[in-house]
Amino acid sequence: MSGGIVQVLAASGSYNPRTTYTILSATGGVSGQFAGVTSNLAFLSPGLRYLTNAVDLTLTRNDVPFAASATSRNGAAAANAIQAAGAGRLTDAAVGFTAAEAGGAFRALAGDIHAGTVLAAYETAFFVREAVLDRLRWGDPGTGLNHGTLPAAYTADLPGRQPVVANVPMRTLDPQVFGLWGQGFGAFGTAEGGGNAFDLDRQIAGFAAGADVRLSSGLRFGVVGGYTEASLDSAGRVGGTRRAESATLKSGFGGVYGGYELGPLSLRLGAIYADTDAHTRRAVLYGLSDTLSGHGGGATVQGFGEIGWTIPLGEPAAAAPVSKDGAAGTVQPAASYVEPFVGGAYIGIRRDGFGETGGAAALVSFARDYDLGAATVGVRAQTRLDLGLGLPVTLRGLVGYRRAFGDVVPTALLAFGAGGPAFLSAGVPIDRDALVAQVGLDLAVAPNATLGVAYTGQTGARAQDQAVKGNFTLRF
Repeated sequence: MSGGIVQVLAASGSYNPRTTYTILSATGGVSGQFAGVTSNLAFLSPGLRYLTNAVDLTLTRNDVPFAASATSRNGAAAANAIQAAGAGRLTDAAVGFTAAEAGGAFRALAGDIHAGTVLAAYETAFFVREAVLDRLRWGDPGTGLNHGTLPAAYTADLPGRQPVVANVPMRTLDPQVFGLWGQGFGAFGTAEGGGNAFDLDRQIAGFAAGADVRLSSGLRFGVVGGYTEASLDSAGRVGGTRRAESATLKSGFGGVYGGYELGPLSLRLGAIYADTDAHTRRAVLYGLSDTLSGHGGGATVQGFGEIGWTIPLGEPAAAAPVSKDGAAGTVQPAASYVEPFVGGAYIGIRRDGFGETGGAAALVSFARDYDLGAATVGVRAQTRLDLGLGLPVTLRGLVGYRRAFGDVVPTALLAFGAGGPAFLSAGVPIDRDALVAQVGLDLAVAPNATLGVAYTGQTGARAQDQAVKGNFTLRF
């Protein structure tokens, strides 16, 4: 031999911290030496050992820490936990990572999907909350208080003069005090992980059904229940990184709500509890070929409120007829109005602890609580349309700005196996700022029944959601 470089292009797999391969053998003996040796392995340094009749390649664990090859905070946290755990199948797999795959491999091992379920629970809570607020916001049938006019006269003694009677804008109680309603919704969206957590595609579907009653004081009180299912999926390939993570959250919920209107001022409140069953699945392909699954519980509780101020536009749909004695007939709702509003919500999310099964890369997820909030300011509007259908049609819309606060970057506390060093893995961040919008049509199919359909959208810097909702309301 005279010069030449030995290039080690190792395939993905498990390598011991000290490995020897015979790369050349000669019965008549070995003479000369190679000029050097290189390797594509990140944590094993190559060397050459010259024997009488052979040349051996040695791969020896170098002093490069695992985290030095990580390309994200989650990856670095997982790498440090693996190194701290010491010898084992997972460490052997990490030792064999090539320089090209090490960054993606540690990201895949970090299990950020467990923190990603918090984002899914937060967005699901939004659609449940909006279903209740839709019931309280969009009237006719709705809150039980209608915009309209009633005749009024100045009652001071006016000898020899007839009192002047005029229609005065006001609200009157709807004589139908009981209501049944239901809403189904389906949404799809995307969320970007920002280079730390993997990007997620999500789908949310569910329904809410409620019943309420209006008391003589004008207070509306109701109960609501329903079911939701959210799916997350990060399967795919980004930048050469092989990954496959998914999760499904199934929840049943129940709660109470109420509303009160005093003149143009509207107050809407609600509280909802949801019990959640979560399933996760991960595929770790780097030197392990593990398929990991987890199953854990949890809960979401939220309280919310909204205040609005109604501004009628134009004349009522029909003025109330007035008889000689001043009695009024049926008062019709205002044809059009706008309502500036401000609202807030608290969302508390609980994730119970559980352990994955399926291989050496299985994670233990510790129980954690997350506190989140949302404040929304915006304006909604409603008007009646004459489409020549013979049935009243109402067009409604809403646009607002939502600000999120609290644990907007959810993290999961994880460990590789029971007793392993714990580390934090961050999920996809929740957008602090988002634009929300809604547009819908309601058709009064009967004097006491309404069918409606609406589109709702949310758009932030990292995430977008599109949703379609259908609703039905019956009063009696």
